[in-house]
Amino acid sequence: MKRFIGLTLVFLLAFGIMATSVSADVWPTRDVRYVVPYDPGGLSDITARLIERVVREEDMLDVAFTVTNIAGASAGNAMVEVRDADPDGSMLLHHHTSFITHRAFGVRDWSYEAFTPIAMLFEVPQAAFALPGKYENFEEWVQFVREHPGETTFSGSSLGGGTHLMGEMLLDSAGIRDDLRYVAHGGGGAMTSAMYAEEDEMALTQLPTVMPEHKSGDFEILAVSSEERIPSLPDVPTFKELGYEIPMTTSHRMGVWGPPGMDQEIVDEIAAFFERVMTSERFQELAADNGLFVNFQDGETLLQYYEDDEVIIYELLEEFDLLE
Repeated sequence: MKRFIGLTLVFLLAFGIMATSVSADVWPTRDVRYVVPYDPGGLSDITARLIERVVREEDMLDVAFTVTNIAGASAGNAMVEVRDADPDGSMLLHHHTSFITHRAFGVRDWSYEAFTPIAMLFEVPQAAFALPGKYENFEEWVQFVREHPGETTFSGSSLGGGTHLMGEMLLDSAGIRDDLRYVAHGGGGAMTSAMYAEEDEMALTQLPTVMPEHKSGDFEILAVSSEERIPSLPDVPTFKELGYEIPMTTSHRMGVWGPPGMDQEIVDEIAAFFERVMTSERFQELAADNGLFVNFQDGETLLQYYEDDEVIIYELLEEFDLLE
């Protein structure tokens, strides 16, 4: 009898060790494709590659973690690809609040509810920028538009995204929405190319998209949407400082999303991985340099943020008469 009990305990201990090993290894079981739903050069691509860089430098995974750009259809092509992928966490979507605005603007009739929310990573302010020396400050450009209605444009990336919404809010607050045309170029790279070619005189984009060109002197950031000045841009005023009251200072909350039907244990493993990335000293440094506000939250909180933002966004679009 004692021998039986002893063997039983050995078996249970061994099984417990095996179970623990399996539980700790539910993800990743193969290489991970981290999908960016836009062309290279914009916010999503830049920030995804910051994550990829930290994962590689800090050797955080035993498998390959690869950023994959699947552009087209205002992020729709990538969304479909991830939505229809195996729910094992080998394909994840790096996407932001444009989930909401794309549906609100009529780009598609489905949104974030089609995915498994895994984690929120960071929030991103917007930046208004121009070629160096074109305008002394943002107010000078606003005054030019008022004095020359219909003669200029305001450039952005994609139609129906968070930048478009922020642009509408800013132009409305400045009282110049009817005095110029908003131009969407389909992505951050195309937008900056148009600015270089002087096709547009002023543009609005997510801060990380234009920060490298600002530092190099190719573009000049004239104002930002954040509540307070960006530490790495101490001389650049906020829209609020300039007297423009905007309901949403952050129009992009970046999250990690997976296919529907993911096992909660896999979701928890992936969320824990991204928390390690976001809280690492290296990513914190890169975030500060690029104007990101790290705000790691779990999938449940990410979903709550989006549901709350959706109410605000629809109210704003109804006020601006932009709902489809």
